[in-house]
Parts: sequence; C-alpha cells; structure tokens
Amino acid sequence: MEKIKLFICGLLCFYILPLQAQQPEPAMHSNERSIKYFVESVEQGGWRIEPSVNPDILNLYHPAKKTYNVKFVSDIDSLVFTVKADEPVYFSVIYKGDTAHTAIEFTNRMANTLSDAEKLYALSLFWSEVKYNFAFIDKLKFDLDSMYKAFIPKALATANDYEFYDVMKLFVGSFHDGHTNVNYNDGFQYTDYIPMTMQYFNEELYITSVKESLKDTFPLGSKIIKINGLPTNEYIRQYIEPYIDSDFSPTVRYLSVASTSGLLSAKLQTDTLTVKYITPDNKILINRLPRDGHSRENEPSIGYQPKYWNNPVEITWQKDGIAALAFNTFNNQQIDLIAQFEKIKDTLYQAKGIVIDLRNNRGGNTAVGWHLLQYIIKDDYFLNFAWQTRINSGVKKAAGNYREENKDYYNNRAYLTMPADTVFIPDTIKRFNVPIVVLFSTMTVSAAEDFLIILYERPDRPLFIGQPSYGSTGSPLLVLGFPDNGFARVCALRVLFPYSMKPFSEGIQPDILVNYTFEEFMSGKDKDMETAILELQKLIDKK
Repeated sequence: MEKIKLFICGLLCFYILPLQAQQPEPAMHSNERSIKYFVESVEQGGWRIEPSVNPDILNLYHPAKKTYNVKFVSDIDSLVFTVKADEPVYFSVIYKGDTAHTAIEFTNRMANTLSDAEKLYALSLFWSEVKYNFAFIDKLKFDLDSMYKAFIPKALATANDYEFYDVMKLFVGSFHDGHTNVNYNDGFQYTDYIPMTMQYFNEELYITSVKESLKDTFPLGSKIIKINGLPTNEYIRQYIEPYIDSDFSPTVRYLSVASTSGLLSAKLQTDTLTVKYITPDNKILINRLPRDGHSRENEPSIGYQPKYWNNPVEITWQKDGIAALAFNTFNNQQIDLIAQFEKIKDTLYQAKGIVIDLRNNRGGNTAVGWHLLQYIIKDDYFLNFAWQTRINSGVKKAAGNYREENKDYYNNRAYLTMPADTVFIPDTIKRFNVPIVVLFSTMTVSAAEDFLIILYERPDRPLFIGQPSYGSTGSPLLVLGFPDNGFARVCALRVLFPYSMKPFSEGIQPDILVNYTFEEFMSGKDKDMETAILELQKLIDKK
C-alpha cells in the first residue's frame, strides 16, 4: 500500500508541477505605444512599449523599503503588483499584436557591475575626447593629463556604479562647460529630491515654496544660514559647485539650487542635509531636510510656483496694444515650431510693440532662431555666428617640436576659425515694423543664446532686458561606449561673435538688468515683463 501511495504521489508531481510552471504570466493590453505607471500611487511618467527588448525592465531601488506597490495603466487595461525586494515580477504588454515581455526588479542594493577595466576605459575615453576635441582646451586652468592621472585612483576606488559616475561627474565638472557632461541614465532610481524650492536674493538663500505638510517646520521665507554645520555659501562652494558645468556666477547660483534639478536638491536618497535657518518671525531652527520628493509629488505646495508655458510658441496681449511673443523652445524635433509660428504671426502686425520672450528657452535648433530673426532685422541679410573647432594633424604635430609655425599642433592647441556665414532674408518676408525688446534669463541657453549672439553687436538691435543668459552654446560631440547605460558629451565648437570674432564665454548681459527682491518674487509679480512694457511705451512715444 505504501508503494502505491508513493507511486500516485509521483504521478501527481510529474503532471501537476509542469502545469504550475507553465502558468502564463499576467498580461495587459494597450492601443497606444506609451502607457503610464505609478509607484506608491505617484505617477512616474510614460512607459514606452518595446517588444524588441526582452525583457524590458523597470528598475526600482530603495535602501530600506521591503515592498513597492506598482501599477501600469493603458488606455484600456491595467495591472497592479506588490513587488518584494529581490523577487522580480514578470508580465506582458500586448500592443497591436506584439507582446512586450516586461519585468519589475526591486532591490535594496546599488548596482555594482563595473569592472576596473570598464571604469578605466570610460574615464580614458572621455579624457581622450577632451584632449583632442574639447573646444575650450586653451582656457583650462589646469594641466589636463595631470587631472586625468589624479582621477584614475578615485575612479578605481569607487564601491558601486553610482559612485563611479559621481566621480566622472566631478571630473567633467572641472571643465565648466554646459555642453560637456556625463549622464548615468540608471542613476535616477537611486536619487530623490528635497520637496521644496529655494532661491538666492542678495547672496542669501530663502525657501520660496514647500509642500503643505512641511510648511510649519520650514516656513516660507526662511533664510538658510548653515548646511551641515557650514555657512550656506561655503557648503555650496565646497560640495556643490565642483559638479556644476559653468563658472559664470549667475549660472552657478541658479544651478546650485534651482528647483528639483538643482544639485543641492537632487542627490542620493541616503544623503542628508541638516540646515540651520531663520524663520520670518526670527526663530532660529535646526532641522534635517526631508529627501522624499518622489513620494510627495501628489501633495500640494504652497508659495510661489513659476509659471510654465502652455505652448512652445504663444502670443499674449499686454496693455496698450503690446504683444508678447514667447518662443519657449527652439527644439523642433517633435514639433514644427516654424509652422506653429507662421500660423499665429499675422496677429503681431496689429501690435504697437512686441516683446520677444526667451526666458524659458533652453535651446534646440539654431535655424528656428534664424527664422524669427528674419522678421525683426531690417537688412536684406544678417550674419550668423562665427566659430572655431580643434584641428589635429599627426604630421604637423611631429614637426611642432622644432617648427614654430606648428607649435600649436604639438601642444594640442591648433584651431580652425571660420567666419560668420551670411544668411539672406527672402523678399517675401514682411518685417515687424514696430519697436521690439527681447526678454531673457539664466534659463536662456544654447540655440537661444545663438539668437542673442547674432543680434548682440548689431547697432539696430532690440533692447535686451532681464537677467544674464546661461552662458553655454556650441556643438556637443556625443561620446558613446560608456558602461551601464551611460554616455557623455564634449563640446567641439566654440561660438564667436559675428563681427568682433570674440569668443562667447559668459552669458549675454542685458541692457536693463532686472533684479527681484524676495517680496517681489513671492508676489508673482512679472517685473521683467513690466520693465519691457515700460521701455516699449517709451519707444512707441518716440515714433
């Protein structure tokens, strides 16, 4: 009888276990290529369905949590999971007959996958591209090879992938160029941000917005006087500024604390900042700043929130017949900005004056700026920027140690200099024949600065109003081959002003600098626009 029981048990195991192993993974359907996903009920953005990637993995990290609740939502379906640490969840998304096998992997450990060889290769790859292609090699205040050698032991000593890329960012920060950087795409999962915003006023740092639940602990208008025991500006100088891709002081200040992307804010989840601050009612408090912004994204904030643009190109009417034309981006990869502008531009011919607003323009395609310039420059043509790039010649470098004319090649300092191209304006373009001013800010960068550079030396240019621009433009060389889903960029083109041929190295200074007090900023007052309108009214009255 015992043998019969064992036989039956064996048969059951033989048939049932394979059936259990073959249970199909959960599946959801979608009519759209992009779906949403939520972690702990907080929307994380779009998830692009990629059937060719098998499996397509969502990586989650937290140093202490045991589980994560994750939800994927399409236009017609959804799936909900409770994911445990180190226990991957597998499911499928079916899109137009294709099946995208997907996994969620949650861990409490940071990835440590890079070998010493991979670390050394990545550091060396970036160094070599800088040595031969970085457009500002002649402006470095240190010896590149010595800096590279000093960073080799730092890179090899890193304990995990995130630490390695942190060392790479510190190395890249030495070059202080906004178009020269390194990116670790997988690093986002390890970071979180402080759920408040801060702003400098007269070299002092104030809290300008905060999540509702933190308003009593960190009152609006509190002045941060110490961070981790150091005076605020000293802490930022020591621990934040070395990573910043600029040495232009207005940009450094902006980047050090700007919103959630500011370097002071966006750090490892385990990084702690203890601040000493003076509240508006003159209490001196010491508290640790929470670093849990991702989990608070659905919570309302109080304080001043910058107004974000609605459309890439938009017109708003101000008082006295003045129109504000906002070009909020020159990035036309997804949207035909020129076509959008052409659809709405005719209303501008009714304006008595025009404000061209580039305050939120972070660049894109210089040709978009060219198109706009055709409507405001009265001549039949204009000059684009001039430019320089590095030249490397093995033959001339070999002769450079004994021929003076080849010495720059020997020292890796040879440049090709190209004069400004002439851009002719079609006869069909009807100019805006009214007074014009241009608004810009520290967020105005790259191709938007090209627009300003082209105008800057012209005697008939519009008045410039606002804050100094970011101070970085050029043509970045994309450096691939970095490990663990990373890449780098090296700026390979130096822009020159078209007439003087002077290198563009710092932000464009406005003719009228507009500064804000804390009270003006918090009130939401648009002092830039008010100044622009006032100046236009003066110009209109003169006509």
